[in-house]
Order: sequence, then C-alpha cells, then structure tokens
Amino acid sequence: MAGLAITRKRKVAQFLSDQTPNGHDSTTRNGKATLNGKADWGEEQDYERLVRKGKKKSEKQGPQRLPIKTPEGRIVQLAADENDTQEPDSDDDDNILEDGESIDSEGDSDEEMREPEPVKPKKSERQRILEAKEELANIASSVNEEPEENYQMLRKLQELFDSESSTTIKKLILITQVSIFRDIIPGYRIRPLTAEELAIKVTSDIRKLRNFEQSLVSNYKTYVDTLGRLSRAVEGKLGPVAISCACTLLETVPHFNFRQELLKIVVERLSSRIIDDSFVKCRNTLEEFFRQDDSGTGSLEAVRMIVKMLKAKDYNVDESVLNTFLSLRLLTELNVKASYDAIDEPTQKMKKKDRIPLTKKEKKARKEKKLVDAQMKEADAVVVYEEREKNQSETLKTVFLTYFRILKEKKPALTGATLEGLAKFAHLINVEFFADILAALRELVEDAQKEVEEEEEDVDGNNNELTQRERNLRREALLCIVSAFSLLADQANEAKGLVNIDLSFFTTYLYSVLLLLSLSPTIELSSKSLHLADPSSSEPVEIPSSKVNKATEIEMLLRSLDVVFFKAPRGTGEISSTRVAAFTKRLSMAALQLPEKSCVTLLTSLQNLSKKHSRKVHPLFVSEDRVGDGTYDPYIDTPELSNALAGGAVFEHALLANHYSPKVREQSKMVLKSAASSR
Repeated sequence: MAGLAITRKRKVAQFLSDQTPNGHDSTTRNGKATLNGKADWGEEQDYERLVRKGKKKSEKQGPQRLPIKTPEGRIVQLAADENDTQEPDSDDDDNILEDGESIDSEGDSDEEMREPEPVKPKKSERQRILEAKEELANIASSVNEEPEENYQMLRKLQELFDSESSTTIKKLILITQVSIFRDIIPGYRIRPLTAEELAIKVTSDIRKLRNFEQSLVSNYKTYVDTLGRLSRAVEGKLGPVAISCACTLLETVPHFNFRQELLKIVVERLSSRIIDDSFVKCRNTLEEFFRQDDSGTGSLEAVRMIVKMLKAKDYNVDESVLNTFLSLRLLTELNVKASYDAIDEPTQKMKKKDRIPLTKKEKKARKEKKLVDAQMKEADAVVVYEEREKNQSETLKTVFLTYFRILKEKKPALTGATLEGLAKFAHLINVEFFADILAALRELVEDAQKEVEEEEEDVDGNNNELTQRERNLRREALLCIVSAFSLLADQANEAKGLVNIDLSFFTTYLYSVLLLLSLSPTIELSSKSLHLADPSSSEPVEIPSSKVNKATEIEMLLRSLDVVFFKAPRGTGEISSTRVAAFTKRLSMAALQLPEKSCVTLLTSLQNLSKKHSRKVHPLFVSEDRVGDGTYDPYIDTPELSNALAGGAVFEHALLANHYSPKVREQSKMVLKSAASSR
C-alpha cells in the first residue's frame, strides 16, 4: 500500500512540473493539449463535448406498471397513470448542438421500442352462431314475457340484422322476428292516432299502451318491408326464408296491418313459372287464407292482385294459380237463396207509449255507449253479413270476368282450370251471362271436334303426341258439357225466360266420345296416380303434373252423364226415347272395353238410367216390345239417327254375365233385372 502511494505522488508531481505557471500546457501539438508528448488529454476533452443521444419516450414517461398475463397467454406491459409519471428533466441542452440545431430521434427506434397491441383471436363461424342463438333466445323470451316493457328489443333485432354479415345468422334473426310478432300482435288492427286523440291527456297506462302499439306498428312495417326486399332479390340466399316468413304471418295474423304488402309478396312469387318449395308454400298459404277469411275483404284484395298479375303476365302462369279461386268461400256462403214460403218482415219500431222516458244525462250516456260499441265491433273484427255479402259479390264478379277473358282469348294452359271453375261456380252466375258463356263453351267443343278430325286424317303424325293431345281435348270437352248443364241446373227458377236454349249439341258430342273414352289407356289415371310408363312407346303419354282438382276421365264422364240425364234443367225440355235408347246401347258397348272399376261404376250409372227412364229403355231388354224399322248403326255419332230401337238389343250384358270379375257380373245382372221388371 505504501508503494502505491509513492507511485501516485510521483505521477502527480510529474504532471505539475510539466505545466507552465499560467496554467496552460507546456507543450502543444496542432493546437491540442498533450500529456508526456501525447494527445491523450485533448481527445478526452473532445469526447466530453460530443452530443449525448436523448432518452427514449418510454424512458421519459417515468416508471411503468408491472406486466400482466392475459387469458390468452400473452404478456402485456401496462402504461403508467398520468399521476404516476414524473416531469421530464429540464436540462435539454444535450439535445441541442452548438450551432442551435436540434437532432430528431429516429422514428424506427420508437416503433421498435413500442409495445405491440394484442390481437383479438377470431371466433369460428360455429361459435358465432351459438352465441347469436343464445342472444336471440334471450331477446325473444324477454319480449314475449313483457312486450309492453321490452318492445325496444324489436328495434335492436332489426339493427342486428342490418349490421350482420353472416347469412346463417340473418336467417336466424328473420325467424326470431316472425315468431315474436306472431306472439305479441294483438287480435285487432292498430290505426294511427288522430291529432285530437294526441292532444287529450291520458293516464300512464293508456300512454304506455299507445307507445307499445305505435312502436309495434313501426317495427312491423320495417320488418315487412325487409321481407319484400329480400323476396325480390335475384339469386338471394335469404329469399326462401323471407317468403316463408311472409306466408307464416299471412296465415297467423291476417287481420293485422300491412296485409296487402304480405299478399303482394305471395302473389309475386306465384307469377313465376318455376315451381319449387316456395311456390307451393305460397299457393297453399293463399288457399288457406281464402278458406279462413270471414269478412271477405282480404279475399277480395287477394283476388284483385291475382287478376292484375295475370293480366301483366298475359296469363302465362301455372294453372294451379287459377285453381286457388276454388278455395274461396263463395261456394258455401254466397248461394243463400230466399224462401218462397215466408218473407223477412222488417223490424218494427217501439211505440211511443212503450218507450221509457230518459233524462238528458241518460240519453247522452246511451249515445256514447252506442259509439263505443260501434268502435268495439270494428276492433273485434265482427263480420257484418251485409258487408260480407257485398265483398263476396265483388269477388265473384272479378273471378267470372277473369274466366270469360280466358275463354275468349283461348289460353290453352288455363282452359281446363277455367272450365273447372265455371263448373264449380255455375250456380252463382247471373242469367245475363248465360248466352255468352254457352257460346264460348260451344266454340271449345267445336275446336275439339276439329282437332280430332285432323288427327284421324293425319296418318303420318306421332301417335303419342296425338294421344296426349286428344286426351286433353276430350277432357276439356267433358268439362264444357258439365259447365253448360250446370249453368242451368241450379238456376231453373231464374231461367224461366230461357226455355228455348238447346243443349243438344253438348249431348251429341258426349255420345260421340263414349267409344273413344272406353279405349283410352289412361281413363283411370290422374296426376296423383302412380303408374309406369308404356314400355312399347318411345315417348310415353305423360300425365299432367298439376295436383289441384284433377279428376280422371271416367269421373268426368260420370259427371257428364249425371248432369245430362239426372240433373237436366227445366228449360232444356224432356229427353226423347230415341236419345235415351242410343245412350243405353252405346254405354253397354263401352262397358265391354273398360277396366273393372270403371266398368262397375258405368254399369251403376246405367242401372240408374234404366230406373229413371224405364219405359224408354224397356224395349231394348225385352224383344217382344221392340218397335221400328231398319237396322242399328253403331258408328254414327248422332244418337237420334242411330236407330237403336229398331234392332239394337243389348246383347252386351250376355257377355258381361261371363266377365272374369264377380263384381261386374253381379252389377250386369242388376241392370238386366231393373230394366226388365220396370214398365
């Protein structure tokens, strides 16, 4: 230790001896101070004068908080509070050069030292759907429990739908909304409040109810508008869901506001030629809507929309759309006829002496009560009979005008449906329209006859196409016959001035197609029948795909025979014995070619014919009573010219007595027995 002290003293003494008396260095080199001939001292002074780099921002902020670990496993450094941060040093001379220029710190160093923000992990689609289901279920349950308190949730649902990007979650929101509206919509129609009603002071309960009703109508309108926009979107994934929701609302709450908007969505979908699940859903909804409509106002609106759509599409729609008219309640409610035995007497007013005197206060109270009762009737949707009859009359008029227009323009795709509709509503048609309808039906039958004649002459044509076309024409002609006779069957009293109407044209055509119908291979088939195609045909006969009101050909034949011989109107005159005998003979011939079930039903109709016109058909079954000259011509298509009573005994029943089916044999014996025993 003593040696170290001595050495230190020597160095200090040597340093002092080298300096001059005025304090300057003894030797200089190039203007720099030297120590023992070296420039060590000057280099140290220059290093001391160099500019120090400023502290980083993170260092100037003062003390930091301790890092934490997130649930995802990331370590995050938290920033200190403003109160905990210290004031930066006031000595900023280190950041300034001698010439006064400041040095900016490098931007890259700040970005490198800055802590990266934690990135939130993305949720999977399945997790988002599960969370959306839970949230929608909570909203739906809260609204259904207390709708007057939580009606603000309806707006929240619409906002969620507008902000959501997932198609699946949007579908869930639409379904949730329709379920909520279906449960909370009241049983009456909500009208807007007038200025006088808004100016009146009401209690808190009434104000609360008004707020709920107005908010419900506003949100419901927004929802219906959204359904309409989605249903019209081309290639939209939400279109089928929107149409299904609209159908659900139309079925469950048809009395509520914005019914026309819902009907517009359904009718627009029916205007398409593409038949899919949405089309069938709309069609079934419309039919159910017609059946459940009590007042007739909704049915009238829907029928007018359908007719407007048919005109816009030039009637190029599926025939099942026109068949929805058959679900109207006109068939069961509008055919009420007046009684011929009694009349409805008007209500007599109470005599003045029987009236109870009332004070002014009591009269005012009674007047107010009547006003309240009238409002309650309107709110409770009480159907007035006069109003319903008026609506149904307007609906019937619109339907008939549509049918007449289709018949005049001869739209082949809708002719069959139109004739079925006329046959259904024939008893409701006004007598003034009979002449025009019968003329249109006769034109259709004449067209069918011309087509059959052309098919017989065209030997090079395709047999399958001819068979298909011939079958459709026969069906339309049978419908014409049923419609023509049904027009007058239930209107006998109103048709007294139409005694000169001759329907023999339709009867003659029915007689001419009996043999062709008996040879038809599809006489027992309809669109609902499950059958195999003909293996020997390259292009098999196709049964129409429509499943609405499609009867088989044998059913149409039996209906025609029923209206001609058993329900003939009074104005058509009595059926001649020659015509009845010709029909009996040809029906017996047709029974030989028919299948078992059709043969039994036709023989049953023949038995009823022989019972009703026993004297006219008796000579055919008993040879001793046969009168006439000449021979029977089975190939002529006019019943009066066939000469059936001359020599046309019904020997076909002798062949039917040996039929393989015991039911046919038994029914044939019943025909012979009833015809021979009756005089």
